[in-house]
Amino acid sequence: MVKQVQQHGRLRRRLSRWFLLGLAVMTVGGVSVTAHATTVTATTVSAKQLQQAVGTAGAVATPVTTPTGISTEVYRDSSALQLAADVRSGKVTSQQLVQQAIAKVKADNPQLNGVIKLRETAALQEAAVLKDTGQPFLGVPILIKGLGQTLKGEPNTNGLVTSKDVIAGFTTTIVRNLQAAGFIVIGQTNFPEMGLLNVTTSKLYGAAHSAWNTAYQPGGSSGGSATSVADGMVPIASGSDAGGSIRIPASWSGLVGLKPTQGMILGDGSSALAHTVNFAETKTMADTETLFDALKNPRVTAPAAPADLSKLTIAYSTKSPVGTPVSADAVRAVRQAVTFLKQQGFTVKEVDPQIDGVALMKAYYTLDTAAGSVAAYVTQTQQKRAMTKDDVSPLTWGLYQASKNLTKDQTAQANATIADAATKMATFHQTYPLYLTPTAATTAPLVSDPAVLPEYEAKLRNMETVPVAQQMPLIYDAWLHGLSKTPFTQQANLTGDPAISLPTYVSAGGLPLGIQFTAAKNQDRLLMAMGQLFEQHHLFKQLSSQSSKPTTTAPTTSTSSSNTTTTTTPQLTEPSVTPTTSVSRPATVSTTKTAAPKVKAIYVTAAFKLYRDGGLKRVKHSYRAHSRATAPSFKVLAVMTRNGQRVYRVKGGYLRAGKAVHDQYYRRTTKQLRVIATKGVYEYRTAQLKRTQRQQHRKQHATLRVKKLVTRGNVTRYQLTNGHFVTANRQFVQWK
Repeated sequence: MVKQVQQHGRLRRRLSRWFLLGLAVMTVGGVSVTAHATTVTATTVSAKQLQQAVGTAGAVATPVTTPTGISTEVYRDSSALQLAADVRSGKVTSQQLVQQAIAKVKADNPQLNGVIKLRETAALQEAAVLKDTGQPFLGVPILIKGLGQTLKGEPNTNGLVTSKDVIAGFTTTIVRNLQAAGFIVIGQTNFPEMGLLNVTTSKLYGAAHSAWNTAYQPGGSSGGSATSVADGMVPIASGSDAGGSIRIPASWSGLVGLKPTQGMILGDGSSALAHTVNFAETKTMADTETLFDALKNPRVTAPAAPADLSKLTIAYSTKSPVGTPVSADAVRAVRQAVTFLKQQGFTVKEVDPQIDGVALMKAYYTLDTAAGSVAAYVTQTQQKRAMTKDDVSPLTWGLYQASKNLTKDQTAQANATIADAATKMATFHQTYPLYLTPTAATTAPLVSDPAVLPEYEAKLRNMETVPVAQQMPLIYDAWLHGLSKTPFTQQANLTGDPAISLPTYVSAGGLPLGIQFTAAKNQDRLLMAMGQLFEQHHLFKQLSSQSSKPTTTAPTTSTSSSNTTTTTTPQLTEPSVTPTTSVSRPATVSTTKTAAPKVKAIYVTAAFKLYRDGGLKRVKHSYRAHSRATAPSFKVLAVMTRNGQRVYRVKGGYLRAGKAVHDQYYRRTTKQLRVIATKGVYEYRTAQLKRTQRQQHRKQHATLRVKKLVTRGNVTRYQLTNGHFVTANRQFVQWK
């Protein structure tokens, strides 16, 4: 759905007035380019070709050596701030982190197709000369979205086959500021053509796959970034959001997805006609808040959240704004959040803002026709010829044809509808500072589920023959298959309000689903405070703490009627990194390997079997599913690998690793803790850690003296020598 691409200086002078208004929704890029062949051949990239492809233009890639600073598991599970602290302390070098990130991309990307370009040599060189000037993310590897966030000398294709050889001639503000914050850019991530979809697939780059289950989509349009972070390739990857393109992938990938207030991030447009924001896919609230501070426009105010959040009244709804169905999982995710909020003392009411969602989406699509004209302009400028329907997707072609017939009155009416919605939401937030909905109406679709149904693709392909009066209704109908899955996100882009997706729910089928909070303009810190509340109560459900590898399990029956028509994943077309064939991650070479455990203890929440033997053939005991508080726990004696499958040898037997097997990292006994959270932590009067029981606030880097470890089931706190309690979450405190 994101439509952001780079501005071209001559574009504003050549386009008509209606197109300039649409351009506020999406700007496209002209840069110094090198255009070569205009055809693309599907290619399977060998390991040798991959080694040759990942360097900068013409450079030979540096062989990856095994980093010695931190383990693979620690790298995968660490936040960006934790990695930066390790670099600053000398525990690991930035070069080692870059090597580790690139090694993981090379190992996992053939299965996920989240990364479309690596810049190994350049990244290692930048890491080698990086100086510590107090950057919050010193030496941390990052991937940037391949659309609209250009880095000089790297590809700038907009997802168009005709632009496959285009190279960016400048670096955008968002990327410069990420580098200034200490990040080392190691490559670019996958996205759909022109960013027009809520999934990630294109003729040029192929489909991205979820790190949770590779049969499913990670979402779009920042899907490559989301699956890369969920997999642990990098702790943060940049994204952009013009209709949910950060929040939708965050929801379907178990991540935090913040869409800041329009104009809040330095370099983003701030007018009423601007709807695209730049930010990132993140794992922790500490990373999210620190990144927000690093990228924020200093001229825009972002007031602190209230000291007592529970005094706020929260509105919630599980009804689709456009009248489409909402799944039981999405409803359940919101209701679970409502129950938690009421337990925390909030007043929560089920109420909808009085906005015509269908009219708002029609206005949105009216402005979206600009995407087709931008694609045509880019093709004409770069290829010196007119764009044809074979150059682009049917959707892009349909938008282009519709844009030719768009009138000034239609554009004015669309903008008036959007302005009315913004006014209504501003009034709504005066009574309800927070509005809670599902982020998406369903869990992620299958990769084989088409973004646009075939019958509509055929009509879009021949849009020039469709009567003018029927063109915009056709576009709405064509997009409805995708919109019905994600009808909750677009409104915040059009009104300019901030919104955040939090990873609080996992379906019975093992797929994540987020909840979304929106707030009034400039109340971004209020949203982050809500995220911190859920995180502090251990309500985030993410893949990064899971032991098992991604699965490729699809439903035995089709999840939509379209699956009988489209059953294959789109072929990749000459990406820099990813082969077109589906390649499993390399398994351990030896049949059985045993290592000393880095994980000291685990607990299991799903039903499982404890075995008598490492071959997992003789069942010793069967356990039913438990909540986290009552789940059975085991001391880990060793970690074994059998044919690529991780097995834990625990006190009492053996058990297979899986998504429901969790590391009890917080059970470590210690005499001292160090606060690592950027915002610090609070001490509480009791182990329940309720906001109303807050006592002393301890700043980052403070040392806390521990009296004892307090546990109830698998819920753990530290009691301090002063009698107060603090969280045991390693995202907030570190053992000394």
